[in-house]
Amino acid sequence: MTKTKAGKFIREALIVLTSAFFGSSVQIFVMIPNGMTSGGMPGICRLVTHFFPGLSYSLIYYALSMVVLVIAYFAMGMAEVRRIIALGFAYPVMLFIFEHIDYEFLDSPDPFLAAVLIGVFYGIATGVGYIGGYSSGGTDTIARVLHFKLLNHIHTGDIQMAMDVAIIIVSAFVFDTNVAMYAIITAVVAARVISAITVGYNGKYVQFDIIASDRQKEETITEFVLHDIDRAVTSHISRGEYTKEERRTLSVICTPAESVRIKKFVGETDPKAFATIMPVTTVWGTHFSDIKEVDNV
Repeated sequence: MTKTKAGKFIREALIVLTSAFFGSSVQIFVMIPNGMTSGGMPGICRLVTHFFPGLSYSLIYYALSMVVLVIAYFAMGMAEVRRIIALGFAYPVMLFIFEHIDYEFLDSPDPFLAAVLIGVFYGIATGVGYIGGYSSGGTDTIARVLHFKLLNHIHTGDIQMAMDVAIIIVSAFVFDTNVAMYAIITAVVAARVISAITVGYNGKYVQFDIIASDRQKEETITEFVLHDIDRAVTSHISRGEYTKEERRTLSVICTPAESVRIKKFVGETDPKAFATIMPVTTVWGTHFSDIKEVDNV
């Protein structure tokens, strides 16, 4: 038991440190020296430090992260805070350390190469964080709060995308259009890296089937998928022919990244659960592809 707890702690610590290292180092050693920006919290911090150049970048990042953490706590409870508190502290600490190191990753300014590098590093940081079920407390958390409190009819991912696009558009006016265009390149590269890390294949959706060990855990998993993942759950009765027992199977159609979060939650909530996952080529229906369209297979 002690070894298991120690191993889990080491694994979680490595995930947090790896995510914070890649996410913070690329901001200090690549993004800022090359005059670049991005969506999310780094983009907001770049805007703030542009208007208030005397302020520390890491201090601004820390202050904003704490504001998001407090908002998440009062809006959604302690469960959401647990997801962001580790990275919420680790990121600013590493930013502060890297700020005091005289180093630039690129020998000469190269906006395109910088945009690609930022995307790769952000993708690694976010992908590793997803694997561990962590969030840095940026626009993803704000989007979840807005969805939970005000915009229930809009998907969380759409809210976050709108926020990041808004940050990039504002950056185009504050900095210049080229910087904003490079930020879009960064976002596209980061998305591809996240997909490669969390999934390992190019499928857009997966089907996750879960048979919980008892009714109470089944309800807990269902509530998590419905309210935390914001995905629908379909259930049907299945029978094991060896035991002749009937149990309810939960089926979820979700993105690969969401499946990683579901798997982690199921593993922690119901280690005895039986679960399968398989790629889905196309999904037609509400919140997915329109079955009336011709070329959407």
